[in-house]
Amino acid sequence: MMQRLSTFISNNRKIIPMTTTAVLAVAAYLIGMAYFEGLRNPQVFLNVFRNTSYILISAIGMTFVILSKGIDLSVSGVVALTTVVSAALLRDDWNPWAVILLVLLIGMSLGLVMGCFIVYLKVQPFIATLAGMWFARGMCFFISDNAIAIDNSTFKILGQTQLLIPGLKELADKAGTPAPYISIPVVVGFVLLAAAFYMAHYTRFGRNVYAIGGNQQSARLMGLPVNRTLLMVYTFNGFCSAMAGLAFALFVSSGHGLYAPGFEMDVIASVVIGGTLLSGGSGYILGTLFGVMVLGITQVLIQFIGSLSSWWTKIVIGVLMLAFIGVQAVLANRKTGEKALDPQAARLRRQRLAVGLGTAVVLVVLAIIFVPKLSSSSAGSTPEAECVVVPFRKEDAAALIADGAVIAYNRIAGPNCVDEMYAIYPDGRVTGDNAVSQVKKQVTSAEVELLMATISDEYGWYTNEIRDTYHHPCRQCYAHYLIVNRNGQEKGVTAVDGGVNMPPNYGFSLSIIRPLLPVINPAP
Repeated sequence: MMQRLSTFISNNRKIIPMTTTAVLAVAAYLIGMAYFEGLRNPQVFLNVFRNTSYILISAIGMTFVILSKGIDLSVSGVVALTTVVSAALLRDDWNPWAVILLVLLIGMSLGLVMGCFIVYLKVQPFIATLAGMWFARGMCFFISDNAIAIDNSTFKILGQTQLLIPGLKELADKAGTPAPYISIPVVVGFVLLAAAFYMAHYTRFGRNVYAIGGNQQSARLMGLPVNRTLLMVYTFNGFCSAMAGLAFALFVSSGHGLYAPGFEMDVIASVVIGGTLLSGGSGYILGTLFGVMVLGITQVLIQFIGSLSSWWTKIVIGVLMLAFIGVQAVLANRKTGEKALDPQAARLRRQRLAVGLGTAVVLVVLAIIFVPKLSSSSAGSTPEAECVVVPFRKEDAAALIADGAVIAYNRIAGPNCVDEMYAIYPDGRVTGDNAVSQVKKQVTSAEVELLMATISDEYGWYTNEIRDTYHHPCRQCYAHYLIVNRNGQEKGVTAVDGGVNMPPNYGFSLSIIRPLLPVINPAP
Protein backbone atom coordinates (compact mmCIF):
# COMPACT_ATOMS: atom_id res chain seq x y z
CA MET A 1 0.00 0.00 0.00
CA MET A 2 2.76 2.42 0.96
CA GLN A 3 4.69 1.56 -2.18
CA ARG A 4 1.64 2.24 -4.35
CA LEU A 5 1.11 5.58 -2.65
CA SER A 6 4.74 6.57 -3.13
CA THR A 7 4.61 5.51 -6.78
CA PHE A 8 1.47 7.57 -7.32
CA ILE A 9 3.16 10.59 -5.76
CA SER A 10 6.20 10.08 -7.95
CA ASN A 11 4.12 9.88 -11.13
CA ASN A 12 1.75 12.74 -10.29
CA ARG A 13 4.02 15.17 -8.50
CA LYS A 14 2.63 18.28 -10.17
CA ILE A 15 -1.02 17.74 -9.27
CA ILE A 16 -0.43 16.70 -5.65
CA PRO A 17 -0.75 20.21 -4.14
CA MET A 18 -3.90 20.98 -6.14
CA THR A 19 -5.46 17.62 -5.30
CA THR A 20 -4.60 18.03 -1.63
CA THR A 21 -6.27 21.45 -1.59
CA ALA A 22 -9.41 20.10 -3.24
CA VAL A 23 -9.62 17.21 -0.76
CA LEU A 24 -9.03 19.59 2.15
CA ALA A 25 -11.80 21.96 1.00
CA VAL A 26 -14.32 19.15 0.57
CA ALA A 27 -13.35 17.46 3.85
CA ALA A 28 -13.57 20.71 5.81
CA TYR A 29 -17.05 21.47 4.50
CA LEU A 30 -18.29 17.92 5.08
CA ILE A 31 -17.02 18.04 8.66
CA GLY A 32 -18.76 21.37 9.09
CA MET A 33 -22.00 19.89 7.78
CA ALA A 34 -21.76 17.15 10.40
CA TYR A 35 -21.46 19.74 13.18
CA PHE A 36 -23.72 22.53 11.92
CA GLU A 37 -27.09 21.91 10.35
CA GLY A 38 -27.05 25.35 8.73
CA LEU A 39 -24.17 24.31 6.47
CA ARG A 40 -26.43 21.71 4.86
CA ASN A 41 -28.37 24.53 3.24
CA PRO A 42 -27.24 24.76 -0.42
CA GLN A 43 -27.42 28.55 -0.25
CA VAL A 44 -24.74 28.65 2.44
CA PHE A 45 -22.38 26.72 0.16
CA LEU A 46 -23.17 28.98 -2.79
CA ASN A 47 -22.56 32.01 -0.60
CA VAL A 48 -18.97 30.84 -0.20
CA PHE A 49 -18.49 31.73 -3.86
CA ARG A 50 -20.58 34.90 -3.62
CA ASN A 51 -18.51 36.26 -0.74
CA THR A 52 -15.17 35.35 -2.34
CA SER A 53 -15.96 36.17 -5.97
CA TYR A 54 -13.70 39.23 -5.98
CA ILE A 55 -10.86 37.17 -4.45
CA LEU A 56 -11.26 34.53 -7.16
CA ILE A 57 -11.20 37.13 -9.93
CA SER A 58 -8.02 38.73 -8.61
CA ALA A 59 -6.39 35.37 -7.83
CA ILE A 60 -6.80 34.30 -11.46
CA GLY A 61 -4.58 37.16 -12.59
CA MET A 62 -2.16 36.56 -9.72
CA THR A 63 -1.78 32.93 -10.81
CA PHE A 64 -0.26 34.02 -14.11
CA VAL A 65 2.06 36.43 -12.29
CA ILE A 66 3.34 33.74 -9.92
CA LEU A 67 3.60 31.21 -12.75
CA SER A 68 5.97 33.66 -14.45
CA LYS A 69 8.05 33.76 -11.23
CA GLY A 70 6.81 37.21 -10.27
CA ILE A 71 4.65 38.78 -7.58
CA ASP A 72 2.16 41.65 -7.52
CA LEU A 73 1.41 43.49 -4.29
CA SER A 74 -0.57 46.25 -5.97
CA VAL A 75 -3.85 44.33 -6.21
CA SER A 76 -5.31 45.71 -2.97
CA GLY A 77 -4.55 49.28 -4.01
CA VAL A 78 -6.05 48.76 -7.46
CA VAL A 79 -9.18 47.24 -5.91
CA ALA A 80 -9.61 50.24 -3.59
CA LEU A 81 -8.90 52.70 -6.40
CA THR A 82 -11.47 50.98 -8.61
CA THR A 83 -14.17 51.32 -5.95
CA VAL A 84 -13.39 55.01 -5.36
CA VAL A 85 -13.20 55.94 -9.05
CA SER A 86 -16.41 54.05 -9.80
CA ALA A 87 -18.28 55.65 -6.90
CA ALA A 88 -17.01 59.16 -7.70
CA LEU A 89 -17.89 58.98 -11.40
CA LEU A 90 -21.31 57.47 -10.74
CA ARG A 91 -21.95 60.26 -8.24
CA ASP A 92 -21.27 62.68 -11.09
CA ASP A 93 -23.87 60.89 -13.25
CA TRP A 94 -21.48 59.13 -15.62
CA ASN A 95 -22.82 56.30 -17.74
CA PRO A 96 -22.23 53.14 -15.65
CA TRP A 97 -20.94 51.13 -18.62
CA ALA A 98 -18.46 53.88 -19.43
CA VAL A 99 -17.35 53.80 -15.79
CA ILE A 100 -16.80 50.04 -15.94
CA LEU A 101 -14.78 50.35 -19.15
CA LEU A 102 -12.72 53.22 -17.75
CA VAL A 103 -11.76 51.51 -14.48
CA LEU A 104 -10.77 48.36 -16.38
CA LEU A 105 -8.52 50.48 -18.60
CA ILE A 106 -7.05 52.14 -15.49
CA GLY A 107 -6.27 48.75 -13.98
CA MET A 108 -4.67 47.51 -17.19
CA SER A 109 -2.65 50.71 -17.52
CA LEU A 110 -1.30 50.42 -13.99
CA GLY A 111 -0.37 46.79 -14.64
CA LEU A 112 1.36 47.74 -17.89
CA VAL A 113 3.36 50.54 -16.23
CA MET A 114 4.53 48.25 -13.44
CA GLY A 115 5.37 45.61 -16.03
CA CYS A 116 7.53 48.13 -17.91
CA PHE A 117 9.47 48.92 -14.75
CA ILE A 118 10.00 45.21 -14.13
CA VAL A 119 10.92 44.26 -17.71
CA TYR A 120 12.89 47.23 -19.00
CA LEU A 121 14.29 48.85 -15.85
CA LYS A 122 14.91 45.49 -14.12
CA VAL A 123 13.13 46.59 -10.94
CA GLN A 124 12.26 43.69 -8.69
CA PRO A 125 8.53 42.83 -8.95
CA PHE A 126 8.18 43.14 -5.18
CA ILE A 127 9.42 46.75 -5.22
CA ALA A 128 7.66 47.84 -8.40
CA THR A 129 4.27 46.51 -7.35
CA LEU A 130 4.66 47.77 -3.78
CA ALA A 131 5.14 51.25 -5.22
CA GLY A 132 2.09 50.66 -7.40
CA MET A 133 0.03 49.73 -4.36
CA TRP A 134 0.96 52.92 -2.51
CA PHE A 135 0.33 55.01 -5.62
CA ALA A 136 -3.15 53.53 -6.03
CA ARG A 137 -3.95 54.00 -2.33
CA GLY A 138 -2.76 57.59 -2.47
CA MET A 139 -4.90 58.32 -5.52
CA CYS A 140 -7.93 57.05 -3.61
CA PHE A 141 -7.54 59.75 -0.96
CA PHE A 142 -6.64 62.33 -3.59
CA ILE A 143 -10.11 61.73 -5.03
CA SER A 144 -11.97 61.55 -1.71
CA ASP A 145 -11.07 61.28 1.96
CA ASN A 146 -14.44 59.78 2.82
CA ALA A 147 -16.46 56.82 1.65
CA ILE A 148 -18.65 57.46 -1.40
CA ALA A 149 -21.97 55.63 -1.62
CA ILE A 150 -22.96 54.06 -4.93
CA ASP A 151 -26.57 54.82 -5.77
CA ASN A 152 -26.87 53.71 -9.38
CA SER A 153 -29.61 51.48 -10.73
CA THR A 154 -27.32 49.57 -13.10
CA PHE A 155 -24.82 48.79 -10.35
CA LYS A 156 -27.65 47.74 -8.05
CA ILE A 157 -28.97 45.38 -10.70
CA LEU A 158 -25.51 43.93 -11.26
CA GLY A 159 -24.94 43.53 -7.54
CA GLN A 160 -28.36 42.36 -6.38
CA THR A 161 -29.63 40.19 -9.23
CA GLN A 162 -30.15 36.63 -8.09
CA LEU A 163 -29.42 33.94 -10.67
CA LEU A 164 -31.27 30.75 -9.78
CA ILE A 165 -29.53 27.39 -10.16
CA PRO A 166 -31.39 25.01 -12.52
CA GLY A 167 -32.54 21.91 -10.70
CA LEU A 168 -32.04 23.35 -7.23
CA LYS A 169 -35.03 25.66 -7.64
CA GLU A 170 -37.38 22.71 -8.12
CA LEU A 171 -35.95 20.95 -5.07
CA ALA A 172 -36.33 24.12 -3.01
CA ASP A 173 -39.94 24.55 -4.14
CA LYS A 174 -40.74 21.01 -3.01
CA ALA A 175 -39.07 21.62 0.35
CA GLY A 176 -40.80 24.98 0.75
CA THR A 177 -37.51 26.88 1.13
CA PRO A 178 -36.12 29.86 -0.82
CA ALA A 179 -34.48 28.87 -4.11
CA PRO A 180 -30.66 28.86 -3.97
CA TYR A 181 -29.01 31.50 -6.12
CA ILE A 182 -25.70 33.01 -7.12
CA SER A 183 -24.80 36.57 -8.05
CA ILE A 184 -23.50 38.06 -11.28
CA PRO A 185 -19.93 38.53 -9.93
CA VAL A 186 -19.79 34.78 -9.28
CA VAL A 187 -20.69 34.09 -12.91
CA VAL A 188 -18.09 36.61 -14.05
CA GLY A 189 -15.50 34.88 -11.87
CA PHE A 190 -16.21 31.44 -13.34
CA VAL A 191 -16.28 32.76 -16.91
CA LEU A 192 -12.91 34.40 -16.30
CA LEU A 193 -11.67 31.16 -14.73
CA ALA A 194 -12.66 29.18 -17.83
CA ALA A 195 -11.01 31.74 -20.11
CA ALA A 196 -7.84 31.72 -18.00
CA PHE A 197 -7.76 27.91 -18.00
CA TYR A 198 -7.87 27.93 -21.80
CA MET A 199 -5.22 30.66 -21.98
CA ALA A 200 -2.87 28.83 -19.63
CA HIS A 201 -3.09 25.35 -21.14
CA TYR A 202 -4.13 25.74 -24.77
CA THR A 203 -2.48 28.91 -26.09
CA ARG A 204 1.04 29.97 -26.97
CA PHE A 205 0.81 32.72 -24.37
CA GLY A 206 0.18 30.17 -21.62
CA ARG A 207 3.04 27.94 -22.72
CA ASN A 208 5.33 30.96 -22.78
CA VAL A 209 4.32 31.87 -19.21
CA TYR A 210 5.18 28.38 -17.96
CA ALA A 211 8.48 28.41 -19.84
CA ILE A 212 9.48 31.82 -18.48
CA GLY A 213 8.60 30.80 -14.94
CA GLY A 214 10.60 27.60 -15.28
CA ASN A 215 13.75 29.27 -16.57
CA GLN A 216 13.67 32.76 -18.03
CA GLN A 217 17.17 32.57 -19.48
CA SER A 218 16.39 29.33 -21.29
CA ALA A 219 13.18 30.86 -22.60
CA ARG A 220 15.18 33.74 -24.10
CA LEU A 221 17.64 31.35 -25.71
CA MET A 222 14.69 29.48 -27.22
CA GLY A 223 13.58 32.71 -28.87
CA LEU A 224 10.41 33.16 -26.82
CA PRO A 225 9.05 36.73 -26.50
CA VAL A 226 9.90 37.04 -22.80
CA ASN A 227 9.47 40.80 -22.46
CA ARG A 228 6.19 40.92 -24.34
CA THR A 229 4.80 37.97 -22.38
CA LEU A 230 5.68 39.51 -19.02
CA LEU A 231 4.07 42.80 -20.03
CA MET A 232 0.93 40.89 -21.00
CA VAL A 233 0.98 39.03 -17.67
CA TYR A 234 1.07 42.19 -15.56
CA THR A 235 -1.45 43.95 -17.81
CA PHE A 236 -3.82 41.00 -17.48
CA ASN A 237 -3.35 41.01 -13.71
CA GLY A 238 -4.20 44.72 -13.66
CA PHE A 239 -7.37 43.90 -15.59
CA CYS A 240 -8.27 41.18 -13.07
CA SER A 241 -7.56 43.51 -10.14
CA ALA A 242 -9.84 46.18 -11.59
CA MET A 243 -12.52 43.57 -12.28
CA ALA A 244 -12.18 42.39 -8.67
CA GLY A 245 -12.58 46.01 -7.57
CA LEU A 246 -15.82 46.26 -9.52
CA ALA A 247 -17.07 43.05 -7.92
CA PHE A 248 -16.14 44.43 -4.50
CA ALA A 249 -17.89 47.73 -5.25
CA LEU A 250 -21.03 45.82 -6.22
CA PHE A 251 -20.74 43.86 -2.97
CA VAL A 252 -20.45 46.88 -0.64
CA SER A 253 -22.23 49.52 -2.79
CA SER A 254 -19.60 52.15 -2.03
CA GLY A 255 -16.01 53.17 -2.58
CA HIS A 256 -13.29 54.03 -0.08
CA GLY A 257 -9.51 54.20 -0.01
CA LEU A 258 -9.35 51.98 3.07
CA TYR A 259 -11.11 49.06 1.44
CA ALA A 260 -9.37 45.70 0.98
CA PRO A 261 -6.51 46.04 3.50
CA GLY A 262 -4.26 43.00 3.23
CA PHE A 263 -6.24 41.82 0.22
CA GLU A 264 -3.04 41.00 -1.65
CA MET A 265 -2.14 38.46 1.04
CA ASP A 266 -5.49 36.69 0.67
CA VAL A 267 -4.99 36.53 -3.08
CA ILE A 268 -1.42 35.24 -2.90
CA ALA A 269 -2.37 32.72 -0.21
CA SER A 270 -5.22 31.40 -2.37
CA VAL A 271 -2.87 30.91 -5.31
CA VAL A 272 -0.17 29.20 -3.23
CA ILE A 273 -2.61 26.98 -1.35
CA GLY A 274 -4.04 26.09 -4.76
CA GLY A 275 -0.72 24.51 -5.68
CA THR A 276 1.07 27.14 -7.77
CA LEU A 277 4.78 27.19 -6.94
CA LEU A 278 6.21 30.52 -5.80
CA SER A 279 9.35 29.56 -7.70
CA GLY A 280 7.32 29.76 -10.91
CA GLY A 281 6.70 27.45 -13.83
CA SER A 282 4.35 25.00 -12.11
CA GLY A 283 0.72 25.24 -11.10
CA TYR A 284 -2.84 25.08 -12.35
CA ILE A 285 -5.55 27.69 -12.75
CA LEU A 286 -8.08 25.21 -11.39
CA GLY A 287 -6.02 24.89 -8.22
CA THR A 288 -6.56 28.59 -7.56
CA LEU A 289 -10.31 27.95 -7.40
CA PHE A 290 -9.74 25.32 -4.71
CA GLY A 291 -7.46 27.70 -2.83
CA VAL A 292 -10.17 30.36 -2.78
CA MET A 293 -12.66 27.73 -1.63
CA VAL A 294 -10.41 26.82 1.31
CA LEU A 295 -10.28 30.49 2.29
CA GLY A 296 -14.06 30.91 2.01
CA ILE A 297 -14.90 27.66 3.80
CA THR A 298 -12.53 28.55 6.63
CA GLN A 299 -14.40 31.83 7.12
CA VAL A 300 -17.74 30.00 7.10
CA LEU A 301 -16.65 27.44 9.69
CA ILE A 302 -15.27 30.09 12.03
CA GLN A 303 -18.47 32.11 11.80
CA PHE A 304 -20.62 29.07 12.49
CA ILE A 305 -18.43 27.93 15.38
CA GLY A 306 -19.09 31.27 17.03
CA SER A 307 -16.61 30.87 19.89
CA LEU A 308 -13.59 31.77 17.76
CA SER A 309 -12.37 35.22 16.82
CA SER A 310 -12.46 36.17 13.15
CA TRP A 311 -8.66 36.37 13.32
CA TRP A 312 -8.62 32.58 13.31
CA THR A 313 -9.19 32.82 9.57
CA LYS A 314 -5.79 34.50 9.20
CA ILE A 315 -4.19 31.97 11.53
CA VAL A 316 -5.55 28.96 9.64
CA ILE A 317 -4.66 30.41 6.23
CA GLY A 318 -1.17 31.26 7.47
CA VAL A 319 -0.60 27.72 8.72
CA LEU A 320 -1.93 26.22 5.50
CA MET A 321 0.24 28.52 3.40
CA LEU A 322 3.35 27.51 5.34
CA ALA A 323 2.39 23.86 4.99
CA PHE A 324 1.95 24.12 1.24
CA ILE A 325 5.17 26.06 0.78
CA GLY A 326 6.88 23.30 2.75
CA VAL A 327 5.36 20.64 0.50
CA GLN A 328 6.49 22.61 -2.55
CA ALA A 329 10.03 22.77 -1.20
CA VAL A 330 10.06 19.04 -0.46
CA LEU A 331 8.82 18.20 -3.94
CA ALA A 332 11.34 20.54 -5.56
CA ASN A 333 14.26 19.17 -3.54
CA ARG A 334 13.14 15.64 -4.25
CA LYS A 335 13.08 16.34 -7.97
CA THR A 336 16.66 17.63 -8.00
CA GLY A 337 18.14 15.20 -5.49
CA GLU A 338 16.53 11.93 -6.49
CA LYS A 339 18.82 11.45 -9.47
CA ALA A 340 21.86 11.21 -7.19
CA LEU A 341 20.33 8.45 -5.08
CA ASP A 342 20.45 4.72 -5.67
CA PRO A 343 17.08 2.97 -6.25
CA GLN A 344 16.75 1.75 -2.66
CA ALA A 345 17.44 5.18 -1.19
CA ALA A 346 15.05 6.79 -3.67
CA ARG A 347 12.32 4.34 -2.68
CA LEU A 348 12.91 5.05 1.00
CA ARG A 349 12.71 8.77 0.30
CA ARG A 350 9.39 8.35 -1.53
CA GLN A 351 8.00 6.40 1.40
CA ARG A 352 9.03 9.11 3.85
CA LEU A 353 7.43 11.74 1.65
CA ALA A 354 4.20 9.75 1.47
CA VAL A 355 4.14 9.35 5.24
CA GLY A 356 4.86 13.05 5.73
CA LEU A 357 2.10 14.17 3.39
CA GLY A 358 -0.37 11.77 4.95
CA THR A 359 0.53 12.96 8.43
CA ALA A 360 0.12 16.60 7.40
CA VAL A 361 -3.36 15.97 6.00
CA VAL A 362 -4.39 14.05 9.14
CA LEU A 363 -3.12 16.84 11.40
CA VAL A 364 -5.03 19.47 9.46
CA VAL A 365 -8.26 17.46 9.65
CA LEU A 366 -7.77 16.82 13.39
CA ALA A 367 -7.15 20.52 13.93
CA ILE A 368 -10.39 21.36 12.15
CA ILE A 369 -12.26 18.95 14.42
CA PHE A 370 -10.66 19.57 17.80
CA VAL A 371 -9.46 23.20 17.84
CA PRO A 372 -13.02 24.58 18.12
CA LYS A 373 -13.73 22.18 21.00
CA LEU A 374 -10.53 23.09 22.83
CA SER A 375 -11.17 26.79 22.30
CA SER A 376 -14.72 26.62 23.58
CA SER A 377 -13.77 24.46 26.56
CA SER A 378 -10.95 26.79 27.56
CA ALA A 379 -13.06 29.90 27.08
CA GLY A 380 -14.47 29.47 30.57
CA SER A 381 -11.11 30.36 32.09
CA THR A 382 -10.61 33.52 30.03
CA PRO A 383 -11.99 36.98 30.67
CA GLU A 384 -13.91 36.82 27.38
CA ALA A 385 -16.10 34.08 28.85
CA GLU A 386 -17.63 36.70 31.18
CA CYS A 387 -19.18 38.33 28.13
CA VAL A 388 -22.45 36.50 27.56
CA VAL A 389 -24.56 36.97 24.45
CA VAL A 390 -28.08 37.81 25.58
CA PRO A 391 -31.14 36.68 23.62
CA PHE A 392 -33.03 39.05 21.36
CA ARG A 393 -35.59 41.28 23.06
CA LYS A 394 -38.36 40.34 20.67
CA GLU A 395 -41.16 41.16 23.10
CA ASP A 396 -39.75 44.65 23.71
CA ALA A 397 -39.45 45.18 19.95
CA ALA A 398 -43.06 44.10 19.45
CA ALA A 399 -44.14 46.53 22.18
CA LEU A 400 -42.36 49.39 20.41
CA ILE A 401 -44.14 48.54 17.16
CA ALA A 402 -47.45 48.43 19.02
CA ASP A 403 -46.61 51.86 20.45
CA GLY A 404 -46.41 53.31 16.93
CA ALA A 405 -42.82 52.72 15.83
CA VAL A 406 -42.33 51.78 12.19
CA ILE A 407 -38.92 50.22 12.83
CA ALA A 408 -37.67 48.37 15.90
CA TYR A 409 -34.05 47.25 15.81
CA ASN A 410 -32.26 45.12 18.42
CA ARG A 411 -28.48 44.64 18.10
CA ILE A 412 -26.71 42.15 20.37
CA ALA A 413 -23.37 40.31 20.74
CA GLY A 414 -20.15 41.75 19.30
CA PRO A 415 -16.82 42.01 21.15
CA ASN A 416 -18.52 43.47 24.25
CA CYS A 417 -21.83 41.59 24.02
CA VAL A 418 -23.93 44.71 23.52
CA ASP A 419 -27.70 44.80 23.90
CA GLU A 420 -29.06 47.84 22.08
CA MET A 421 -32.68 48.54 21.18
CA TYR A 422 -33.72 51.30 18.79
CA ALA A 423 -37.09 52.55 17.58
CA ILE A 424 -37.90 54.90 14.70
CA TYR A 425 -41.29 56.65 14.60
CA PRO A 426 -43.14 58.19 11.64
CA ASP A 427 -42.74 61.74 13.00
CA GLY A 428 -38.95 61.39 13.03
CA ARG A 429 -38.44 60.49 16.68
CA VAL A 430 -35.64 57.98 17.21
CA THR A 431 -35.00 56.35 20.58
CA GLY A 432 -32.37 53.96 21.80
CA ASP A 433 -31.35 52.16 24.97
CA ASN A 434 -28.84 49.56 26.10
CA ALA A 435 -30.76 48.42 29.18
CA VAL A 436 -28.80 51.00 31.22
CA SER A 437 -29.03 54.39 29.52
CA GLN A 438 -31.45 55.93 27.03
CA VAL A 439 -30.83 58.34 24.16
CA LYS A 440 -33.01 60.24 21.71
CA LYS A 441 -32.60 61.82 18.32
CA GLN A 442 -34.84 63.76 15.94
CA VAL A 443 -34.85 63.38 12.17
CA THR A 444 -37.40 64.57 9.63
CA SER A 445 -40.53 62.65 8.76
CA ALA A 446 -39.45 62.82 5.11
CA GLU A 447 -36.27 60.90 5.97
CA VAL A 448 -38.32 58.23 7.71
CA GLU A 449 -40.73 57.99 4.79
CA LEU A 450 -37.86 57.63 2.31
CA LEU A 451 -36.24 55.03 4.56
CA MET A 452 -39.41 52.94 4.72
CA ALA A 453 -40.01 53.16 0.97
CA THR A 454 -36.44 52.09 0.21
CA ILE A 455 -36.48 49.13 2.59
CA SER A 456 -39.89 47.81 1.61
CA ASP A 457 -39.97 48.57 -2.11
CA GLU A 458 -36.38 48.71 -3.35
CA TYR A 459 -34.86 46.15 -0.98
CA GLY A 460 -37.92 43.88 -0.96
CA TRP A 461 -38.28 43.52 2.79
CA TYR A 462 -41.56 41.66 2.51
CA THR A 463 -40.32 39.19 -0.11
CA ASN A 464 -39.06 35.68 0.56
CA GLU A 465 -35.49 36.84 0.03
CA ILE A 466 -35.45 38.53 3.44
CA ARG A 467 -35.48 35.59 5.85
CA ASP A 468 -34.09 34.49 9.21
CA THR A 469 -30.44 33.44 8.96
CA TYR A 470 -29.38 33.71 12.59
CA HIS A 471 -26.63 31.50 13.98
CA HIS A 472 -24.44 32.01 17.03
CA PRO A 473 -22.15 34.93 16.16
CA CYS A 474 -18.37 34.88 16.38
CA ARG A 475 -16.74 37.11 19.00
CA GLN A 476 -16.27 39.96 16.55
CA CYS A 477 -19.75 39.78 14.98
CA TYR A 478 -23.04 41.41 15.89
CA ALA A 479 -26.46 39.79 15.67
CA HIS A 480 -29.49 41.75 14.51
CA TYR A 481 -33.25 41.58 14.93
CA LEU A 482 -35.10 44.07 12.76
CA ILE A 483 -38.87 44.64 12.56
CA VAL A 484 -40.29 46.80 9.78
CA ASN A 485 -43.94 47.87 9.95
CA ARG A 486 -45.35 49.70 6.93
CA ASN A 487 -49.04 50.23 6.29
CA GLY A 488 -49.94 47.54 8.79
CA GLN A 489 -47.63 44.95 7.22
CA GLU A 490 -45.14 43.78 9.84
CA LYS A 491 -42.12 41.50 9.45
CA GLY A 492 -39.22 40.74 11.81
CA VAL A 493 -36.02 39.03 10.66
CA THR A 494 -32.82 37.92 12.43
CA ALA A 495 -29.31 37.80 10.99
CA VAL A 496 -25.63 37.91 11.94
CA ASP A 497 -23.26 40.67 10.90
CA GLY A 498 -20.74 39.21 8.49
CA GLY A 499 -22.67 35.97 8.19
CA VAL A 500 -22.13 34.38 4.81
CA ASN A 501 -25.82 33.57 4.54
CA MET A 502 -27.14 37.04 5.40
CA PRO A 503 -29.42 38.20 2.55
CA PRO A 504 -27.69 41.09 0.74
CA ASN A 505 -30.72 43.38 1.01
CA TYR A 506 -30.85 42.80 4.76
CA GLY A 507 -27.37 44.28 5.00
CA PHE A 508 -28.36 47.15 2.70
CA SER A 509 -31.35 47.88 4.94
CA LEU A 510 -29.14 48.04 8.02
CA SER A 511 -26.70 50.33 6.21
CA ILE A 512 -29.35 53.00 5.60
CA ILE A 513 -30.92 52.64 9.07
CA ARG A 514 -27.70 53.12 11.06
CA PRO A 515 -27.06 56.77 10.06
CA LEU A 516 -30.40 57.73 11.63
CA LEU A 517 -29.68 56.06 14.98
CA PRO A 518 -28.38 57.93 18.04
CA VAL A 519 -25.09 56.94 19.63
CA ILE A 520 -25.38 54.93 22.84
CA ASN A 521 -22.49 54.97 25.27
CA PRO A 522 -21.29 51.45 26.14
CA ALA A 523 -22.90 49.94 29.18
CA PRO A 524 -20.56 49.63 32.19
